[in-house]
Amino acid sequence: MPESSGKNTGFLIRGKLTDEDYRKTLIPVLEKALEEHERINIMFKTENFEGRTAHAAWDDFINWPKIAAVNETAVVFDEKWDEFMSWLFKSYAFISHIYMKFFKEDRIDEAWEWLRSGK
Repeated sequence: MPESSGKNTGFLIRGKLTDEDYRKTLIPVLEKALEEHERINIMFKTENFEGRTAHAAWDDFINWPKIAAVNETAVVFDEKWDEFMSWLFKSYAFISHIYMKFFKEDRIDEAWEWLRSGK
């Protein structure tokens, strides 16, 4: 996402999350952020989320050795809230050290502000 800066990195999840998204975007962007910052924050914004095609890739991400470097995650959701939350909690919620906060899509500016404030 263009608002990403410093230790705060955002990803737009549109449609289906694929293995290619994971390999070519998600992990490389996070690795680059960690080259510059010891700890990072992540935002996921959804648009018409339709699930994922690469469950194994997502499992790899949540078991990514550097996941401990993630402090906070903001989740900005659209009308497909139920589908996204089902996916998220099946995949990600067991990582208890990450503080997550949820925002409706009309509050995206507030979500960025929250991540940048480090609260």
